[in-house]
Formats: sequence, structure tokens, C-alpha cells
Amino acid sequence: MRGIIFPSTTGALCAVLRAGLTASAVPHAIGVTVQPKLPVTKTARMVTVRDDSGPDDGSQTRRRYGFNVWADTPVDAENLALLCMAILRNCADGQPITVTDSFSGPFDVPTETPHNVGGKNLTNYFFACRITARGTNF
Repeated sequence: MRGIIFPSTTGALCAVLRAGLTASAVPHAIGVTVQPKLPVTKTARMVTVRDDSGPDDGSQTRRRYGFNVWADTPVDAENLALLCMAILRNCADGQPITVTDSFSGPFDVPTETPHNVGGKNLTNYFFACRITARGTNF
């Protein structure tokens, strides 16, 4: 029996964002923590990558991802979200991500109990996109 196996794309998206932010020369991209979940020790700038997809159809994988972005000022949080979106729009190189599309946001996320780092409450923005990944035969 032959089939197709799809790679986990959460790690690939985290790696793409880390590399793109590191290569960026903009101040709000410095020192950003990028992970699938919030770190135990919060930082002034963070991005979480969450797979919001349902089950596969077996022939291709189109995954819907949600991205939460935090920064210590509202302007930096929105700009960081926009920068992450730009990085993701240009990341489809086939290894394993082949397409990024259907972007929505960024949206300001009001928080009753915001994360506080260094005496500052962090501002949270959210955006989403869809990715398509290349599978391999097994």
C-alpha cells in the first residue's frame, strides 16, 4: 500500500519566522521569541504559531494557522504582525511549504489580564493564513 505523508508545518513556520525576523533590519524585529506556545518566561516581543486546521483530505494538506503577536507597545505589536505576514507571504519555497495565502488580520486582541514584561503590559495582535505543504510518497 502506498500513500502520502505530510510533514509537520508548525516547526517549519516557526523557523521561517525566526530566520526572517533575524534577517530583518527593523527595530521591532529584534529579540522576538517565536514558538508554538507561549514561553514560561515572557519576553517583550513574542509570536506564537498555532495550527487551527481540521482533518486532512488525504491528497494535499491545506492547513490554517493562527499567529498571536505580542509587543510592549501597540505600534510595535501591529508592525511586528505586519512584518510576520510579509515574511510568510514570501516563504513558499516548497521545503515543505508550497503556498501561503488567505491572510486575514492583523486584529487587535483586547485582553482582560495582559502579559506584563518589565512593568509594561504587552499588546496582542492576531492574524491568520492558510498554507499548503508538499507531501512525500511512502
